[in-house]
Amino acid sequence: MTNLEIIQELKQSTFTDEDGEQYNLEFQEGLSEEKIRQLSKRFPSSIISDEIFQILKITRGWDGYGPEMVCFDSINEFGFEELSPSSITLGQDGFGNFWILDLKIDGELGKVFFVCHDPAVMIINSQSLNEYLNCLLEFYKNPTNNNLVSIDGDLVFDVWSNNNSLTSINEFKKQNSELKEFLNKFEGEDWVVADLRRGNNRDGFPWEKFGADQFTERHPSELIWVVKNKKKGFLSKLFGK
Repeated sequence: MTNLEIIQELKQSTFTDEDGEQYNLEFQEGLSEEKIRQLSKRFPSSIISDEIFQILKITRGWDGYGPEMVCFDSINEFGFEELSPSSITLGQDGFGNFWILDLKIDGELGKVFFVCHDPAVMIINSQSLNEYLNCLLEFYKNPTNNNLVSIDGDLVFDVWSNNNSLTSINEFKKQNSELKEFLNKFEGEDWVVADLRRGNNRDGFPWEKFGADQFTERHPSELIWVVKNKKKGFLSKLFGK
């Protein structure tokens, strides 16, 4: 189904939560084309994608069960710019965890991420907005067995514990010479890299593995994050040496 077809079904449907209670999603009104054009100034390169434009004409979003407050006009409200310089918040679970739509530097839509704060991991939920909307529809129809529930579960702890998602910067430089202009800013052996450019759904990395002492910088146009712990003993703590 298209994005608008999914939203139309969500508007017309009555769903049942895991406690057996029925509910309807509470939709907000859409925006005029003039207000959408004004909103586009807040998007990267002042460009709003046609997908978001068409949705905003119908609705700004909705509130309801599960992922609360799906807001298509929530540009850059997520706040963690080192993780996603520009994003749209597509839901939160009420416990400080978010689903965000990453926005590319040219205004095009990127992947949808689940960003968890405890443990602090960032995981690819969907490859596109349409895929995420299908995940939401699946969740509302079956709240106990679906993609969203399976991510916000054991997977977050697996990603937190699995250091295979992080590569030493020296090794990463050898394999990605085309990125040398960006990577050469980071000198020394204490840097590691998370690369999700070709990431599949459920791939991710621990975004705050080293607490308040870490430094994180994202590539300006790629899904690449460079991370360093400001304290000594970084590599030994990371790799257990």
